[in-house]
Amino acid sequence: MFKSIRRTLLFWYALIFVVLIAAFGATAVERLRHTAFRGVDSKLDAYAQVIAGGLEEMNDGSIDLELSRTARKMFRGEDHPYYFVWDQAGKLIHRSSPPVEAPPRPSPARRSRGSHREVSMAGPAGTLVLVGQKAKQEVESVQEFLLAILGAGAGLMLVALVGGWFLAGRVLRPIERISATASAISAANLSRRIDVAQTEDELGRLATTLNETFGRLEQAFERQARFTADASHELRTPLSVVMTHAELALRKERSPEEYREALETVLEASKQMKALVEGLLTLARADARQALIAAVEVPLHVVVEEVAAVLGPLALERKVAVTVHAAPLKVTGDRDRLREAVANLLTNAIRYTPENGKVDVTLQEEAGVAVFQVADTGIGIPEQDQPHLFERFFRADSARARDQGGAGLGLAITKWIVEAHRGTIAFRSREGTGTTFTVRLPQAAKIADAATLREV
Repeated sequence: MFKSIRRTLLFWYALIFVVLIAAFGATAVERLRHTAFRGVDSKLDAYAQVIAGGLEEMNDGSIDLELSRTARKMFRGEDHPYYFVWDQAGKLIHRSSPPVEAPPRPSPARRSRGSHREVSMAGPAGTLVLVGQKAKQEVESVQEFLLAILGAGAGLMLVALVGGWFLAGRVLRPIERISATASAISAANLSRRIDVAQTEDELGRLATTLNETFGRLEQAFERQARFTADASHELRTPLSVVMTHAELALRKERSPEEYREALETVLEASKQMKALVEGLLTLARADARQALIAAVEVPLHVVVEEVAAVLGPLALERKVAVTVHAAPLKVTGDRDRLREAVANLLTNAIRYTPENGKVDVTLQEEAGVAVFQVADTGIGIPEQDQPHLFERFFRADSARARDQGGAGLGLAITKWIVEAHRGTIAFRSREGTGTTFTVRLPQAAKIADAATLREV
């Protein structure tokens, strides 16, 4: 079960309020008591000194009390002061006439006993003198004030609890709205957002943050849905080719050349599916952070030259001139993944450059960073398509890209590889003029902990 925040706040609010009222009441009562009994205590001190001054030790060790007639009259009568005298052994040896019950021998102090106020002090020869007087009015005033404090405190507590309950409800109302909206959001309904128009405090900032999170979540679901739909669409075409040619080949007897032609078509479609599945698997592992990147020293210039040599026949076939200027630079990372990234960029440049065009490949150092560039004189990328270039399955010209055999995963994989190596990838392009991709990677000596590249 979940605890109620409102009840928890109310409990602590009430506890703090009780402590504050108790502290204030105790202080006020003590101050009133001190003020009310100040005059009585002064008189009782004087009376006690009179009694102590009349005590005299006799030759036989007894203690005699000699008081003047005036002093004796002060201690006669029910409403007059009274006194008690104890010897050193604690025996009561003298007392006044008013019928007040004798207490046990106290310690020297001032105190209240019932409706009486008493002062006790040490006398001669180890005696103790206690003098008291009725202080009914003072005691009653203190008690009345204490009751008033308790009554006012209880009233204030009730008002505070009621106000605290409604105040807590007002404070928590935005949280309830946030909770209700968050509960209503599901995979089928990610478009709902928390209304922040009436929430401008810290909860408003929390609601804004949650709305941003919901927005990112909605985009992630949309990307995932598009990813699944696009993958299904891309796989459908080669599968249809395989099935169609296999059915046609099996429908009737054919010549060996016809069978060979059908098998070649099926093989080509299978290769296309294999490349697509491998690309999907790479991106899925990257999303799940299960794709490992090796951390070894890689001569990047050698990788660039090897890729350029492998793609030389494709460039010759398309009548595109490829020039390579690679300075000897080393980076830390995965040689196979880096080769894949370089191959993707160079392949795209060759495929989308018209006949008699050229592709310039350069690798150089800038401020301790290895900068790899692929610049072509190709068809360029339309401006409206440029923000989506690294999205999965995105192709600036779908029909033309399909003719070239692309599925729209190469640049997404390249971006992941570059970022996994702590690098950046950017491009600039102008339709009809050409495109330049720039990759920046830390050199091997610039990476303090190469082993961390394995965590992608």
